[in-house]
Amino acid sequence: MKTLINFFIIIFPIILAAQSNELIDHKNFQGVIFSKTYKNSYYKILEENNRFTPSKKDIELFERNLKKKLTGINKNHLNQTHSCPVIHKKLNNYNRQYLGFIDENGKKYLLINFLWKESEDEKIMNAEYYNELGDWKKHWQIIHDGCSHFWNVKYYLTSGELFDLQINGSA
Repeated sequence: MKTLINFFIIIFPIILAAQSNELIDHKNFQGVIFSKTYKNSYYKILEENNRFTPSKKDIELFERNLKKKLTGINKNHLNQTHSCPVIHKKLNNYNRQYLGFIDENGKKYLLINFLWKESEDEKIMNAEYYNELGDWKKHWQIIHDGCSHFWNVKYYLTSGELFDLQINGSA
């Protein structure tokens, strides 16, 4: 029995640490890094085996390059009219979620979710945009609609290339 208790005392914290998310609170952005072991059965994309845990250095490199590279691939301003923000002009208004993947050629890339920051009153009014897993610091978010208040992009770490820009539509 003592051996079993010792096993849980040693192993359980390791398991919890391996699945923990790392919060980043920078002066220009706030985000969360999801570990390669983060699982969420609700979303199939998170079941992929070719994942890695991005480092803070990876995130800082991405953030340094984001604005100038985003302007280049966001020329059409898709779903960024009327009350929907032009994303590269409002980057400080988004919380970020970072996942690390490895493609079929062995190249590491980030998938970054951008989630509009809201006041508590707006969040109550726009509750339809937040899924039942709700807490963006703990759970990967997939939100339908909401125009450019919710979008994501991929970023190759070695080349610094942004690709696969996806901006939500409006219902």
